[in-house]
Amino acid sequence: MQPMIAVRMRGISKRYFPSGIRANDEATLEVERGSIHAIVGENGAGKTTLMKILAGLELPDAGTIEIEGKPVHIQSPAHARELGIGMVHQHFLMFDDLTTAENIFFGLEPLRVSKIPGVLGILDRQSLVEQTRRIAADYGFVLDPMAQAGDLSISARQQVEILRQLARNLHILILDEPTSVLTEQETTALFEKLAEIRRMGHTIIIVTHKIDEVMRIADRVTVMRQGKTVGTYDIAATTANELACLIMGTNVCEEISPRTEPAAQGPVVFQIEGLSARGHHHGETGVTDLHFAVHAGEVLGVCALSGNGLAELEDALGGFLVPSKGFCIFDGSRLDIRRIHEYRQLLKKGAIGYLPSDRMRRSMALSLTVRDNFMAVSRTRYFQRGWLESTLATRQTQDALHSFDISAQPEQKTVELSGGNIQKLAIARLFSIQLPKLLILCEPTWGLDIKSTENVHRRILDAKAAGSAILILSSDVDEILALADSIMVLYRGRAVLLASNSGELNRERIGEYLLGARSE
Repeated sequence: MQPMIAVRMRGISKRYFPSGIRANDEATLEVERGSIHAIVGENGAGKTTLMKILAGLELPDAGTIEIEGKPVHIQSPAHARELGIGMVHQHFLMFDDLTTAENIFFGLEPLRVSKIPGVLGILDRQSLVEQTRRIAADYGFVLDPMAQAGDLSISARQQVEILRQLARNLHILILDEPTSVLTEQETTALFEKLAEIRRMGHTIIIVTHKIDEVMRIADRVTVMRQGKTVGTYDIAATTANELACLIMGTNVCEEISPRTEPAAQGPVVFQIEGLSARGHHHGETGVTDLHFAVHAGEVLGVCALSGNGLAELEDALGGFLVPSKGFCIFDGSRLDIRRIHEYRQLLKKGAIGYLPSDRMRRSMALSLTVRDNFMAVSRTRYFQRGWLESTLATRQTQDALHSFDISAQPEQKTVELSGGNIQKLAIARLFSIQLPKLLILCEPTWGLDIKSTENVHRRILDAKAAGSAILILSSDVDEILALADSIMVLYRGRAVLLASNSGELNRERIGEYLLGARSE
């Protein structure tokens, strides 16, 4: 018996104007009912655009869509929900000031009859709590219905987002990069819940770039490249290396680049003593009494889950947050890090290279061209006597685009680029100028595909070999293990681990530190 097809997309094309970039080029997709189906591909391969079309967030230029065998023309997210399709985005769309229950049933709240003239109904909180407990139990989730959403962990927030879709009787669930900020333990727990959701008859589509996770959870996988569908494959009949080759169109290794042996330790380039800063996001704890040093030719990796101080550490080091106490020593000179203006001068002069985690708001001015953004951190290089050396700026921008495999043109508006290409542009800008003594790299490969991640890792290791001190702030444990000579883990704003990456540390052990189950 042929399996029932829940989603069939044929000949889907989508071009963005005025850039003319073709995000989807006659792409196809078939997803079997009651399966977990992964979609993989390089950055800019078209997988997210294809899912946005299915979720009603984008309209295709051409092509047909069938849901449960019936032709449909999906006009909007509301129309997609009517057809039983919902999407959990990378960046959760929650109301932090509402409770878990209120977020799950937002717009569907149970009401009781009001005795007040002119008032149609009053929120029935008891019924709301009972409904939340019931749907959570049905799918194997454990949540406090009355907890404030802003106080929840990342994994709990993700569970709320999933239950919000299921509460609307949606039977096709799309998840975009669902494990990007989860620990190994949280990822395992999520996969167990997704398997249970599948067993209850739902169809799940996962967009991801993590091949190992595709092999663990998916039944079938569709590979996309340059807007086209390469093919769809049964997981049981393929290997991780074969999948990597299909994604890249060449023979590549699916593993992260191995960490090089530590070079002879150079002098301390950057040292932090007693850094404390209040949390500036609701429910987050900030950082407390941090001490660490980074030497020339060394990579120090700092890892933490959301809400445990990584954001505040970045903001302090990036010059966006005034710490309550602490000082730093940079290149032999002591600086009160609370004197934020002086510290920012180091960033502006290029003595410290900083790659923000928020690529959209801090890395780029999206309304400017690719060339203008590339020039932004070293504009004096391209001006002679007040005049722009346009030819030089364009040529060096083109060289960087080619070197980092960025699908863009110098005069193209940055807003037209995919998120992955914007990330690569920010990295290219940083590594295409003279290397600073200190590099602060925050989530450097977040959302990048295998080939791009390998390229960035090579650049980081080359900078290390050239003598730069490198501080990496990342929620990606694999990345920290692959690159760092020393590893620091934050939990509730404090350092619970600071140790050499000598081979004794692994994903599971670091996960225990991240969750507060272990401390040194």
